[in-house]
Amino acid sequence: MKELNGIGYFSSTKLSLSEIAGENVFGEIVKREKGFILFKLDEAKFIYIKEFGGFSFIGFSETEESHFKRLLEEQFDAAIECQEERLSIINNSKENKVRFGQVDVVELSQDTAHIIALNLAQSAALFYYQSIADNLIENTKEHTSELESKGKLSMNRKRLLKYIGATLNVKNKISENLYVFASPMLAYENQSLSRVDNHLADDLEIQLRHNSVKEQLNIVKENLDLFKDLSLHQHSSNLEWIIILLILFEVIHVMVDKII
Repeated sequence: MKELNGIGYFSSTKLSLSEIAGENVFGEIVKREKGFILFKLDEAKFIYIKEFGGFSFIGFSETEESHFKRLLEEQFDAAIECQEERLSIINNSKENKVRFGQVDVVELSQDTAHIIALNLAQSAALFYYQSIADNLIENTKEHTSELESKGKLSMNRKRLLKYIGATLNVKNKISENLYVFASPMLAYENQSLSRVDNHLADDLEIQLRHNSVKEQLNIVKENLDLFKDLSLHQHSSNLEWIIILLILFEVIHVMVDKII
């Protein structure tokens, strides 16, 4: 048995798979389908790159990981945001199984590497979106606390609309990449790989964390809708006062004309 490292990263910039494949700096392409490329550099060394920004290394030392990560950052302008915790991969085990932070595989084939790398890339993406959702929740709490203590919001309409736009943008990005969180077709075609995929997804809490991020964004959206309604109400009230003042000014003007 041999212990290998597996780690996933996330880049907030979309990666050009055609450009990365064309440069031929990551080894032999053993799989290329819509949205991802799987490279093989050695018997048990794989690099998996997703178009949406997730990528994973399997079987590399930290020095080798740093080298290829730097290539992505410098040569392909990848803005690497987030790192997923490492998984220990035990190759040549008696059976395929997943334990906390460890995956035992009978053989680290390219299909098995694909399943492991995909889950790591998904998890790294979720860490990134989770951090954004946490920040949005914290900012929303500040405004709800202000509303509670002062009975009004100091945030102007432009800032509020930008805030709503940021939240919707995150939701749209997650929705755009929902296929990311689905199992690949090969997991449906192979029972052993399906077990590895399901157990890994459970171990990394992929679905649970995905639902948590969506729920947080829904809470933020509900609060922002309330803030928007309050802002529109305040705007309407201001317009009403302007109209009242204009009418009052016209009445005074008429009365002054009659007196004169």
